[in-house]
Amino acid sequence: MRKLLGHLAPSAILAVLLVATGTPVARAASIYEITVTIDDLTTSTVTSFVIDKGDPNDTNPSAGSITADGAFLTASSAASGITFSSLSADTTSTSLVTQLNAHATFGLNAGVTDHYLVTIMTSHDTYTLPPAASMAVLSQSESGSYTFTTAGNTQKSDTFYSPTNTANSTVPPHTGVNTILIPMTGMSNASSSSPTLSTTISPYLTPYALTNLLSVDITGNGSTNNSVIQANSASTLATVPEPTSIVMVSIGMPLSLVVVHLLRRHRRRRAA
Repeated sequence: MRKLLGHLAPSAILAVLLVATGTPVARAASIYEITVTIDDLTTSTVTSFVIDKGDPNDTNPSAGSITADGAFLTASSAASGITFSSLSADTTSTSLVTQLNAHATFGLNAGVTDHYLVTIMTSHDTYTLPPAASMAVLSQSESGSYTFTTAGNTQKSDTFYSPTNTANSTVPPHTGVNTILIPMTGMSNASSSSPTLSTTISPYLTPYALTNLLSVDITGNGSTNNSVIQANSASTLATVPEPTSIVMVSIGMPLSLVVVHLLRRHRRRRAA
């Protein structure tokens, strides 16, 4: 708490103290962060760390991206038996689609044979685009690259939409779990990807939060060249065209005429 308070203005310190004592306070700034949990299932030991957008351990100046400092990653993870070499996230949000992506590379330390569950939760709240509509489609896909891995492990991902604008929420609606079976690679390298899972969000409300949940179940091979994972998870939310637009496209009306039609409807509404 002392370290946190040292970076805050007096009004912000008051807000933190109120939260710590359980008194509700209004939060002006949005949340954009990555939370990593390394659960050693063999020893029942848990290691976790968080990197927030804009904190000293985020080296990326872009407002839409987080890139974790390498020294911070080593210091935060190595004692667990797993060392992260890279960790990042990126997000974009337009009138048509919002994307939230997570990327991580980590390896088991030399000689380690423990079984781990590594969870990477990336969350961003207070999205206001695309504009509120009758419905939207939430989608999830993942990919990975694996070296020196053993058989029987998995990479999984899921995406959650929060209509209450709650960051790090794993309350439905969500896409459902995507799964990649990690191959036994030995000295070689293998890559894999998942199909895209989608679900309809209705009603679609703003502001909202998205949470991208990526997990890797991995076992060490005990050698000097131990298991290395490079994992990616992509979340997408896109609004659905109005039913009349869908009908016009389906009956063969050229897209240019559909756009003209929608513009006329928009002008009539503004004039009403």
